[in-house]
Amino acid sequence: MSRTIRDLVNTPFKKAMFVVQLFSYVLIPGSPLIGAWLGSQFETSKPQTAGLIVAVFILGEVLFYGSLFFLGKELLLILKEKVQKWWSRIKVSK
Repeated sequence: MSRTIRDLVNTPFKKAMFVVQLFSYVLIPGSPLIGAWLGSQFETSKPQTAGLIVAVFILGEVLFYGSLFFLGKELLLILKEKVQKWWSRIKVSK
């Protein structure tokens, strides 16, 4: 049986957790830009802007691990299956 993202997000709650997971993918690497933008909007000092950047990064991490708590097992099974398919194609082509 092949697992898909559709199987993962089979309830409204899991759909919401998946959206939170995707949102964390934006917050974590984008924290310098988002924090700097927030700092310019609120006209904060450089140390306060640095604090905003750290706060955005931490928020992204909390959202990532929080949603992973609910999606974890299914998400890991999907990833495992995809890696196994990819690995079997590499072995065949050698």
